[in-house]
Amino acid sequence: MQPFSTKKMRLSDVAYHGLRTAIIKAELLPGSPIDEKECMERLSVGRTPLREALQRLAQEDLLLAVPQRGYFVSSTSATDFFQLQEFRIQAEVWAARLAATRISDAQLDRLAALIEEARAGVEAQRMEIEWHLGIDEEMHKLIAEASGNTYLMQALTRLYALSVRSLYVSRMPVALLFEDLKDMVVIHEALASRDPDKAEAAMQAHLSVSATNLIRPVEAARHMRVETRK
Repeated sequence: MQPFSTKKMRLSDVAYHGLRTAIIKAELLPGSPIDEKECMERLSVGRTPLREALQRLAQEDLLLAVPQRGYFVSSTSATDFFQLQEFRIQAEVWAARLAATRISDAQLDRLAALIEEARAGVEAQRMEIEWHLGIDEEMHKLIAEASGNTYLMQALTRLYALSVRSLYVSRMPVALLFEDLKDMVVIHEALASRDPDKAEAAMQAHLSVSATNLIRPVEAARHMRVETRK
């Protein structure tokens, strides 16, 4: 899900993003083997770029490398999502605090442009989940980049992908920008004010509300199953 880059990507990047999207969207299900020949044909890449992509995805825990057998899509569940979310919220909040003191004017401008793109899409009633997720991931990626901490950025990239994949696999609803747009504006204002406390509170509120909106349907479904058994 990289809809915003206009740079020509290396073939290994093409393979990486293509496979990453397929895994996140559960088009490649947990436990399924990676057919390298099929992937090369589908992604129009050679074996070397594909292998580089597979290694990157294994490092991000989206794939499992099994000696003498190849690569398999790693397992995940609804439980994984909630555990990932607990960890991710703390990391995202810390990134926002750091970004408040380190973000550049150019990065603030990029975030403002992203918000305008999101607003235009919301007004046009765009419903493609991939577009909504692409905007959301780009915002979190930009803030992580602005934190100035390479290791934190790498960790958040991994956590975002694993969290969204757990949603798809568990068939939980994916939050759309119709409700999140106002959060993006508040986060931008907090970062522009260079106030770490405001940035932390804005990110905490954004992620906590998103988690609540996801938990409610799951709890309702569980309640319905209990009532059905009675």
